[in-house]
Amino acid sequence: MKNIKNIIKLIDDAIKEDAELNIMWWWIIKDWYNKDVDFFSDIISNSNNWLAEYQLNLSTKYWINSLKIKHTNASGYFIEIPKSQINKVPDEFIHKQSLVNASRFITEELIEFQEKILWAEWKKSEKEYEIFSEVRDLILNSFDEIKIIWEKIGYIDFLTWLSQVAYDFNYIKPKINDNYNLDIVWWRHAVIEQNNNDFISNNLNLTNKKFIHIITWPNMWWKSTFLRQNALIVLLTHIWSFVPAKSANIPLTDKIFSRIGASDNLFLGESTFMVEMQEVANILNNSTDKSFIIIDEVWRGTSTYDWMSLAWAILKENHDNIKSKTLFATHYHELIDESKTLKGVDNFSVAVWENEENLVFLRKIIPGWIKKSFWLEVAKIAWLSNSTITEARLMLKKLELSHNKISWIQMIISDDDSLKNIKKVSKCNSELTQKIKNINVNNLTPLDALNLINELKNINEKK
Repeated sequence: MKNIKNIIKLIDDAIKEDAELNIMWWWIIKDWYNKDVDFFSDIISNSNNWLAEYQLNLSTKYWINSLKIKHTNASGYFIEIPKSQINKVPDEFIHKQSLVNASRFITEELIEFQEKILWAEWKKSEKEYEIFSEVRDLILNSFDEIKIIWEKIGYIDFLTWLSQVAYDFNYIKPKINDNYNLDIVWWRHAVIEQNNNDFISNNLNLTNKKFIHIITWPNMWWKSTFLRQNALIVLLTHIWSFVPAKSANIPLTDKIFSRIGASDNLFLGESTFMVEMQEVANILNNSTDKSFIIIDEVWRGTSTYDWMSLAWAILKENHDNIKSKTLFATHYHELIDESKTLKGVDNFSVAVWENEENLVFLRKIIPGWIKKSFWLEVAKIAWLSNSTITEARLMLKKLELSHNKISWIQMIISDDDSLKNIKKVSKCNSELTQKIKNINVNNLTPLDALNLINELKNINEKK
C-alpha cells in the first residue's frame, strides 16, 4: 500500500488535472515540478509580452499607426501593414506576401523570435512526454496491486451509495426466493418520487397461476412508469440493493426483457415494425419461466387485424410454452376478450374518474379492464385547441354511429322476424318523411302546428 500511496502522490504532484488529452502536446505537467519544463514554459508564456512590446517599438519608430504583428499556422509570425501606409515601410522589412488591402513583412528579429518559440514548444513537449512516460511506467509496474485496490474501493463505493440512497429514501430489504411467485407491495418509482411528493404507490403479484397481467389504461406517460418500475425493482434486488417499496418478495430471475418505445434502424434498412419484431423474437427465443418481461404494445402501425393476430400469438406462445412473468400493456381491448380463454392471464387497469367536463387519472392499478383509451381527453390535457377537440368529437360520433348501424343490421338480419321489423321501421320512416315534406309552413296556424306534432308523434310510436 505504501507503493500505491507514492504513486498517488506522484500523480498529484506531476500531472495537471485539466491536462491536454493529446499527450504529444505540452501543458500536461504541473508548474514547479520540473525546472526544464518551467524554463520552456516561461519562454512561451512571455512571448506575448515580447510581441506586444516589439509591435509598439516598430509602430513608434516608423510612425506606422496601423502596423500589426499577426500569426497563422501557414505563415507563422509576420508584420501586416495596410496599403495606405506602405510608403512608410523601412528597408529592413523583408517582403513576404501581398494582399488586396495590405502587405505582409518579416524582420530578422521576428525570425529569431519565431525560431526560439518553436524550439521552446518542441523541447517542452519532449520533456513533458518523457516525464509522463516515467509516471505511466511506474503505474504499469504496479498494475496488479492497483487493480486489486481499485476493485475493492469500487465495491465499497457501490455499496456505500446504495446504502445512502436506501437510508435517505426509506427503501426496504427485499426477500429473494427460489420459487416462482413475485410479490411487491406499495412500490414507488425511484426517480419520479424525488420530484413528486404525491406519488401513488401500487402492488404487483405474479404467481404460477396468474403470471401474465394484461393492463389497459388511458394513453398517458404513467403506463411506462408502472412497467419500468416493476422491472427496476427486480433489477435492484439482483444487485443487492434495497428497493422503494413496503415489502418485496422477488424470485431469482435469469433475464429481464423490455419491449417499450418505437425506433427504426435506417442505416440497416430496418423499419420500426421490423425492429420491434426483432425485439419480440429475441424475447420469445431467449426467455424462460424464470424471466421477467414488460411489453408496452407490440405494434400499432399496421392494420388492427394484423396486430391482433401477432399480439394474440405472442401472448399465447408465452402463456402455453414459456410461462415468463409478464406485464403486457395494450390499448387494443379486443385482446382482453380473447385472453379470457388463457388461465394464466389476469386483467388490470388504471382507475379513472370522469364526468362530462373533467377527467382525472388516479394512477391506481385495480383489477378488471377498461374499454376506452381516452384519446381525446389526453389530447385536451396536452392543450390541443378547443376547435380541434370539437372537430375530433364530431368525427368520433360519426364513426361510432356508422359502426353501430352496421353492427346492428348485421345482428338482426339473421332471422326473418328481424327482417320484417327492418321493413316495418323503414315504412314508418318513409311515412314520416313524406308527411314532413307536405307541410306548408306559411299556411300553418298555431293550432294546426300542435295537431301536426301530435300526428307525427303517433306515426313515430308505430315504429
